[in-house]
Amino acid sequence: MSAGLVAVDLGGSTARMALFALDGATMLETARLELGQEIEPLQAISQVISVIEGWEQRAQMEIRSIVIGLAAVHDAAGTIVTWPNRPEWNGFAFRDTFAALAGKPVVLFDDANLAALGEYAFGLEHSVQHLLYTVVGTGIGSSLVWQGNVYTGARGASGELGHITVDPWGEKCPCGGFGCLQMYASGRAVERIAQAKGLSVAKASDVFRLAAAGNATAQAIVDDSLRMLAIGIANAVRLFDPDMVVVGGGMASRFPEHYRSLEKRVQQFLGTLPQQNVRVKLSALGDDAALWGGIAYGLQMFGKNKEMEGVRK
Repeated sequence: MSAGLVAVDLGGSTARMALFALDGATMLETARLELGQEIEPLQAISQVISVIEGWEQRAQMEIRSIVIGLAAVHDAAGTIVTWPNRPEWNGFAFRDTFAALAGKPVVLFDDANLAALGEYAFGLEHSVQHLLYTVVGTGIGSSLVWQGNVYTGARGASGELGHITVDPWGEKCPCGGFGCLQMYASGRAVERIAQAKGLSVAKASDVFRLAAAGNATAQAIVDDSLRMLAIGIANAVRLFDPDMVVVGGGMASRFPEHYRSLEKRVQQFLGTLPQQNVRVKLSALGDDAALWGGIAYGLQMFGKNKEMEGVRK
């Protein structure tokens, strides 16, 4: 029986999944689940496992591991410490519960870290030593890849770009801070701000479509969100001096015509600093970055060195 691996990208509103063959690192199946804001963790886990079980039966494949990128801060035991977009999940023993219900080993990553690993391994046109990856979706996250290794910090909580302060007099964030970048530049923020300004929208994508159609209020909201995001990225560039910045996530993937402006915006905020010409590119892997990060980790975990040859150019 052939061996496979499942990668899961579990975000603030959706779960994206892929089944990979370990031999050849081939993506065989994909799925997307819409997870409502009120869904409980056991419900979400059950829905994901149901898809995995169906894949395993159809593919006649032994799934060796499940690698999950989670859009929440979790501790070394895989328990969710804080999830501003799903505060009712705080304190839930996610990894152990998932592994027990699936009956398979589960490896848990921060979603941005897993996406950064995928981008570094499969998405770049040429090798770099220092990569800053930023994900813009329901929330905002980031990750640093330093010479091929994801930097996780002393507590495993590095890369929380969405929770740097961009307005010390700003709104209170569900994380407990004030004026966090996520409150102004994430998909959920764009949606909330647009509704407060009287636009009849159900989600952030509606705001971007209105902006593209020439609605002045929507255009101002989108412009403000991109300006705030550029400030956050520029501050991270000043601090870490990466070779390149890659921007991914659902918002950047769906509206690349807007997010391509980030390179110029970031460079303007860097002034005459040595990093002033840093490249800011959109992800080549788009929404699939974390899924490819799952197989990149799996190939290393199971010693599939042959499949990794040539991945880094």
